[in-house]
Amino acid sequence: MRSVEARSAWVPWAMWSLGALCYLTAMFHRMSLSAAGLTAQERFDIDATGLAAFAVVQLALYALLQVPVGVGNDRWGPRVLLVGGMALMAAGSVVFALSTAYPGAMVGRALIGAGDACMFVSVLRIARNWFPGSRYAFVAALTGMIGGLGQLVATSPLAALLNSQGWTRAFLAASVVTVLALVATAVALRESPERRPARADRPAPVERLGASLRGTWRTRGVWHALLTHFVLMGTFVSFTAVLGQPFLVAAYGLSAGAAAGLVTVVVLGFVLSSTAAGQLASRRPDLRSPLVLGAVVAMLGGAALLVALPASAGAAALLPALIAIGVGGGVSMLAFDLARSASPDHRAGVASGLANMGGFTFAVIAQLGVGVVVDVLLASGMSDGLAQRVGFAVPLTLACAGAVGVFLLRRSAGRTVVERDPAPADTGRVLVPQG
Repeated sequence: MRSVEARSAWVPWAMWSLGALCYLTAMFHRMSLSAAGLTAQERFDIDATGLAAFAVVQLALYALLQVPVGVGNDRWGPRVLLVGGMALMAAGSVVFALSTAYPGAMVGRALIGAGDACMFVSVLRIARNWFPGSRYAFVAALTGMIGGLGQLVATSPLAALLNSQGWTRAFLAASVVTVLALVATAVALRESPERRPARADRPAPVERLGASLRGTWRTRGVWHALLTHFVLMGTFVSFTAVLGQPFLVAAYGLSAGAAAGLVTVVVLGFVLSSTAAGQLASRRPDLRSPLVLGAVVAMLGGAALLVALPASAGAAALLPALIAIGVGGGVSMLAFDLARSASPDHRAGVASGLANMGGFTFAVIAQLGVGVVVDVLLASGMSDGLAQRVGFAVPLTLACAGAVGVFLLRRSAGRTVVERDPAPADTGRVLVPQG
């Protein structure tokens, strides 16, 4: 009897592991240009703006597809989205591996971005189906940690593979691994412990889609989750994906290798803090909002410190600021537990998708904004180091604006309270509890 119970206890983790493997693969593909960027510039004969465009296209597609992916999870289940997304990433990696011209490479990165968009929200749906609500925050944070490991694989290990095997073989190998994970997921994944989907998980009528979207959009708790992700994940992604290494090299005179090592510290901060925050939130859900507020304050302080420190500051002086950004990124994973708490089950996918839009919308705006500001300032004759510092005001301003929203909505954190359109005779907005 005990062996049966033990086996049953491991089934949810096995199902989650399949989804987490897909997410790890997606994070590798998403962050692969952090190690392959200079090689890509040589291969496709592009400048820094052309290289940044790869990331912008990927993240823009990712953000735009979050709500459709959330709707798809609510209606068709996560398995369809995971398998389809993995197929898109495998195809994109093949195109990227074989391309020798910039347009073809951009098509490959766009396919990767579209496939990546299907991963995280689908894994969260698996977690919601298989685990009790009291464990959701921990499992969601653990999923984020797995993604951080995928990001680490996309640094030094990928660089070593590129050096030993070359561009084409390295990215073709990545596509083969993606296909293997796809097959494992298609064969072994069960979306739910029930043979038939629970009533709340059955496809909703098409005519209810608009109501579902409106109801989720008007839920103040979902907005709190979205802004949490906007500030914390947005700052983390912007810094680690594109902005961090050029900023550290130009503003502090570090070598490219030393700057890359410090960016790795940020990622490690994310990996460690996401699990710790999720475990704490699972035990004490009432601490989620204070944890978010504390992380927002720490991250803002860290980002401001990066701009304010003198150019002579060494790596040791930069570490507190970088760790604060990494820890903030880890705490951002609580946004999905907050979105879950604020939403009925049949809107879970839409709520997660909206929350997940936050950080990546931030990243797209920040990367484009910094690029434009830095290019204008360099053209006016400003030094590279000072231009990078001034350009960093773009993500810092976005983070401050989002922080105001997080503070104002803090009392709605995780609460199922929506804002309803008033009746004609009403004179104001009405807050209506939902379940």
